[in-house]
Amino acid sequence: MALKSRSESRGSGAPSIPTASMGDIAFLIIIFFMTTSIFSREKGLKIVLPEKGEEVKVKQENVMEVRVSPDGRVLVGKENTPVQIPEVRELVVRALADNPKMAIALKVSRRAPYRTMIDVFDQLKMAKAKRISLVPIQEQEGG
Repeated sequence: MALKSRSESRGSGAPSIPTASMGDIAFLIIIFFMTTSIFSREKGLKIVLPEKGEEVKVKQENVMEVRVSPDGRVLVGKENTPVQIPEVRELVVRALADNPKMAIALKVSRRAPYRTMIDVFDQLKMAKAKRISLVPIQEQEGG
């Protein structure tokens, strides 16, 4: 009786790796990374909005206007005095010291730089303004 060599007993096919459970392994790895990853949360402005239908009337003398123009200039007051962004905080602190009922109307052009609006809003928050109204400025087309 002749003994077969190892190469003859395996057959003529090349060795192969079983891939039947490869899909299961990939699925488990995906699940693992999904459950252990930290998903970034959307960042934005923290604003408390009034209830639907709730409207508060504010006297005009209790409103301070802060405008952001389309070119990014910051204008304060009824006379639209141009100011630098860091000056907004000082002006609002003084206004709130004179009148604690002061509400700030932040009027922003739809074409104004977003960064400028956020910087002005941050200055209002640092001035501890609690009553802030965000108002988009309606601009005329073509002008």
